[in-house]
Amino acid sequence: MYRPGDYNVICDKCGMKRKASQCRMNWENLLVCADTCYEPRHPQDFVAGIPDIQTVEIARPDIISSIGETTVKTAGSINSTTIELTSVSGVSDGHVIGIELDNGSCFWTKLDGDPSSYTVTFIEGTFLPGPASAGNTVYLPNISNEIYTTATMLTATGL
Repeated sequence: MYRPGDYNVICDKCGMKRKASQCRMNWENLLVCADTCYEPRHPQDFVAGIPDIQTVEIARPDIISSIGETTVKTAGSINSTTIELTSVSGVSDGHVIGIELDNGSCFWTKLDGDPSSYTVTFIEGTFLPGPASAGNTVYLPNISNEIYTTATMLTATGL
């Protein structure tokens, strides 16, 4: 049947000659028969994957038993760059110490310079993230002067 303006086309899938009004574009931009060759895009193509994040928030080994301990002598306030300890025996420039904060977390920092009296100074740009009351535990460098174990140095058997 003749329709003005309707022209002949060839289906891109089956190759049959059809009128343009009997065809439609599919999701792959192919002109196909509307009644036989057309198939809509599968809904599963639109499902977004959910990322499976398997990282550990804070990866640190347990505190080594040979690590030294002392306590905070005078309470440290938030944003302090120094803190006073009851003992600085074995502590020097570049050592890493861990200060137990009032919220129960442990703040680890590197020291900038040798202790002055009983006061230690954190490296530049490092601040106490929360208050640390007098008597809170401070973890000192490894007594045997061994290198600290980092999370990247651990093996499955070392856990």
